[in-house]
Amino acid sequence: MKLRWPKLYVYSTFIVFSIMFTGCGRTSYSKRTYILDAARQPEPGQAESHATIDVRRFTIDSAFADKGFVYRRGEHEYESDFYNQFLISPAVMISETTRHWLCRSGICERVLVPGSRLESTHTLEANITALYADVRDKSSPSAVMELRAFLIANNNNDESVILGERYQASCPLQSNTPEAFVEALDKCLAEILTSLEKDLKKELSPT
Repeated sequence: MKLRWPKLYVYSTFIVFSIMFTGCGRTSYSKRTYILDAARQPEPGQAESHATIDVRRFTIDSAFADKGFVYRRGEHEYESDFYNQFLISPAVMISETTRHWLCRSGICERVLVPGSRLESTHTLEANITALYADVRDKSSPSAVMELRAFLIANNNNDESVILGERYQASCPLQSNTPEAFVEALDKCLAEILTSLEKDLKKELSPT
């Protein structure tokens, strides 16, 4: 028996946005790029712990690793958009956003930048397992993001995982446009980082 595996299909903007999003006959073939900008307001006062966190660059499942937006059209059918993309790798972008978020959270003393020579007390790692627009129901498309995060305590060369959690968010699109997709993804990321921050705070709080 021959097995058929789901494939990631590449469609042009003509198919993806003229049919799925814009719903009209006008098409544009110029490439557009976007970034996620989920930001947290700075927390006033001193840090709640003396922890120093090294936020490693996140990994991401291969289906969502490229810059092109991904749309889920069926149970096993996905599309990648060449003309509407993230400006940089989504793994790098989400890693940097997480780093900036934690810097402003006040839950630790330091958040290290890549290449820092300072020693960390903890390491944060994560794998992004979903990052797409769910358009199976064209009347109510949504942005979906999911990741698994791990907090590792570094104790004199003895590393131990003290937190391992899955975070998932789904936010509706306010309109059928790529800009609305990015805005919904921003909300997903902010929701995930808010939950992650709360969990990290519990683990880092002095006992």
